[in-house]
Amino acid sequence: MDRIVTFLLLLVSALLLVPGCIAEEQVTPEATEVVPEVPVVEATEEVVEEVAGEVPVEEVAEETEVTEEELPVYNVTADINSTEINMTVGQIAMIELPVTTDFEWNVTASEGLTIIKDIHIDAVDETVGAFHQWFVEAVAAGEQSFSGVEKKADSEETGSEYTLNILVE
Repeated sequence: MDRIVTFLLLLVSALLLVPGCIAEEQVTPEATEVVPEVPVVEATEEVVEEVAGEVPVEEVAEETEVTEEELPVYNVTADINSTEINMTVGQIAMIELPVTTDFEWNVTASEGLTIIKDIHIDAVDETVGAFHQWFVEAVAAGEQSFSGVEKKADSEETGSEYTLNILVE
């Protein structure tokens, strides 16, 4: 029995010490080259007028509409894993749920909540799936709820169901 214990102790010691002895020393490389700062070029009126002359007015108007559409500032977030949250009157929550192909979310909010914006965000390649975001403002104190059911657009078939209980103080 003593031979086995001694052998195991030697084996464990060897396994711990050998990799440390043969590993290459890791040295942090020293900085030898200083990269100069890149000057920032400010846009002049000439450049702006030149670019504006190249872009049709309709495209400029469409782009400004997109950039003016800002997301509301939110204090609370919830997703498919959230079932309960606490808020105060006036706070805004961003609720984000995944979208199943061929289904759309049909959501309802209780009277103490106001849906101020909803956004559908398409899938990015095959890495990130599509999802839907709702920005909900708490307008009255009490127990509130936000619920949704995924439905197929062309039938009565339903998919996922979601309920979020919100205690507004």
